[in-house]
Amino acid sequence: MTVRVMALCRGDGKGYIRINSDQPLGEIEAKAESSSGTVLPCAIYHLGFPGEDEIAQQRLGEESGLESRVIAVPLLDDVSFMVRVYAVGEERPILEIPFRPFATKIRSRLTYHLHPEIAHQMRGIDQRRLSGDTYVYVVGIYPVDENTVSCRFHVRFPASTTEERCTVALYDSSLNRVDAPMAILEDSLISDPRDPNRHMREIVYAAQLNDNPQTVCIVAEPEHHGANFACVLPDMFTGFRTAALDFTKHASYDEGYARWFEQHRATLADVNNQRKTCGTWEDAPLISIVIVVFRPPTEYLQALIKSLRAQSYEHFEVIFVNVSGEDERVDDVLANIHDDRFTVLAAENKSIAENTNIGIQAAHGDYVAFIDHDDVVEPDILYRYVSVIREHPQTDLLYCDEDLLDNGTYRWPVFKPAYNEDLLQSYNYVTHMLMVSRYVLDRVELSPADVSGAQDYDLTLKCAEQAREIHNVPFMLYHWRMHQASTSTNPDSKPYAQEAGRLAVSRHYKRCGIAADVKDSELPFRYRTVYHLDEQPKINIVIPTKDHVDALACCLESVLSKTTYHNYDITLVENNSEEKRTFEYYRTIQEEHSNVSVVTWPGTGFNYSAICNYGAAHSNGALILFLNNDTEVISPEWLESMVGFFARPEVGVVGAKLLYHDGLVQHGGVWASMDHCGHYGELLSHNDGGYMETLRYPTDCAAVTGACQMIRRDLFDKIGGLDESLAVVLNDVDLCLKTDQEGYLVVFDPQAVLYHNEHTSRGRDEQDVEKELRAINEQARFYAKWNRFLKRGRFINSNLNQYDGHFKIHW
Repeated sequence: MTVRVMALCRGDGKGYIRINSDQPLGEIEAKAESSSGTVLPCAIYHLGFPGEDEIAQQRLGEESGLESRVIAVPLLDDVSFMVRVYAVGEERPILEIPFRPFATKIRSRLTYHLHPEIAHQMRGIDQRRLSGDTYVYVVGIYPVDENTVSCRFHVRFPASTTEERCTVALYDSSLNRVDAPMAILEDSLISDPRDPNRHMREIVYAAQLNDNPQTVCIVAEPEHHGANFACVLPDMFTGFRTAALDFTKHASYDEGYARWFEQHRATLADVNNQRKTCGTWEDAPLISIVIVVFRPPTEYLQALIKSLRAQSYEHFEVIFVNVSGEDERVDDVLANIHDDRFTVLAAENKSIAENTNIGIQAAHGDYVAFIDHDDVVEPDILYRYVSVIREHPQTDLLYCDEDLLDNGTYRWPVFKPAYNEDLLQSYNYVTHMLMVSRYVLDRVELSPADVSGAQDYDLTLKCAEQAREIHNVPFMLYHWRMHQASTSTNPDSKPYAQEAGRLAVSRHYKRCGIAADVKDSELPFRYRTVYHLDEQPKINIVIPTKDHVDALACCLESVLSKTTYHNYDITLVENNSEEKRTFEYYRTIQEEHSNVSVVTWPGTGFNYSAICNYGAAHSNGALILFLNNDTEVISPEWLESMVGFFARPEVGVVGAKLLYHDGLVQHGGVWASMDHCGHYGELLSHNDGGYMETLRYPTDCAAVTGACQMIRRDLFDKIGGLDESLAVVLNDVDLCLKTDQEGYLVVFDPQAVLYHNEHTSRGRDEQDVEKELRAINEQARFYAKWNRFLKRGRFINSNLNQYDGHFKIHW
């Protein structure tokens, strides 16, 4: 038997060696051995296919009477290998091939140059011949902490159970073992996509690595199957990490924003057309714009005046409250306006709140707006606001999208959601341009001196409490100028504003009759609320479960040992378990913990909604918490945090922040749009605040996942519980949308943090033909029911992609 090396090339972290034999090679295996004696497996692929037409074989480059195979070799540029080919069961190799870094680079380049068709047949053959054996592939490298990333990779191989061991090892470029912390995120049997009669096992791993670009060789060896590997070289490492950053990057970081803004702002023709439209309006409200002036750079003040005089809606007045004292520069600018719509009131400089009140009291308008003396606005800002008022006459509070004006460059856009009560109670996301109606101003007290620096926040909260309607105007209309005297650049420029904001929120709760403490947080001008309840309401934790005792035990151990809240019990809803140890565990856990009970659902198959409804019916607490058996508590005060929101009568459902075991976000609330739903913030670092800090502070959203979902019992009963026609998918979202229809809020609580081993119990529906069909049918019913109610722009600004949980600009 003659075996010859025909060609060699490199690419994508692997070396490829093509060998030909004049006799059938039978079952062979290949190993790469380093000079230090470390052995790594190589993968072998037939170039041709069984029984293939001879002409087709020749097109593949196979010579008549010869058998061709391609050996895939780990590519480590600091290591030389001897690749040895063996007949299975034999100790002596039938072929030895030196594989040295520099020499293989030269040979690879020659192959690409002289025989490109052969090189392309070899390179990536493992990507094209995926079926039938072990396969390892990297899906992403994601930042976790400042110096740490999670390298996620899948190992897939033929299997009929999840009992077989699979050994995984990582190596660096010098073939040293990498002692990286590793977690299994998923481990399930799936239908073989090429053969529904067979199953495959897919294990999803996450390895914690240093953030520096590096070579990583991943070797997987299933117990009864061939080994395989994947290599990530430094440039691939960087590419994976960059792709992850691009995938999770939100609108404020979008480098293309300036181009988007140019395409979407009002042109001269737009402004002229708007003026014509305004001329047809018979009921044009007077808008009063209040601006407190205290010694701004004159070029900034002139720019503001210019932007106001350019307005397409002309029925407005501007009230400058000039508290600059003796400042000839400012006086000269204000004296040269020569426009009857502009009024200058000279006043003694007191607090910014008192100075602002002078302007409010002098205003004659049906609506009063507030602009800072160093910012600028778009020429259609008043036109856009009045357009909303004409459509919604009971609007009492309005605000718009804004960005930063940095030395002539527009950047850091903030596209705001519709009114979001919980987000506003965390910080003043409304900010600019705040405009309120005379109707609501007459019903609130103006801001006192002690909230100066946050007087706009205080007024926003007061007006929101009394407003009939609140609207975001979804246009980029306000530019917050960046300079050292502005809080946009330097929060320390107004140190008193931090405490002023805390006072504003505290008084808001007091006016609303809510007992709560407001505390500073890790970020400036951001606040955390600790609610006080007269007594701890009883929580019934309902956990559907079937076998998977290890996962269940981990879940219960975390709840029972870490939870600091005391008034709760746990109802395990047994669903057709088959393993003896499951029932032994039920018996033991009930004996050891009096607040744990097991009830047996009488149905068959799997119907999450019916199982949860059954568990809820066997409990009697004021609050029900549906919890998956594959979760683990991280934050001990998770229940206190979630329960606290129910001190507010408008809150109906609360959900938690869920993480994968590698520290990446699995769930940060749920978005729901026509025909699609998804999770906010998925695959962001657990430390990342997310867009507008919505992964760090509470926010109202369309839904929260049923993996950890708390709801008022009376509300649960009123809306009929979970919809049992949605047996598997979207039942949790359906419950939240029904909650919203009843006028209650759904709140995402990022202070309640748990791990979620998603898909541990049931696997992925899309990986099983029967499950996938059921899921598709249920999705169709769900969207047929809800599509007409899913309003664009409510939780994700209409300028953003409504189908992306990372808040990306919609082009």
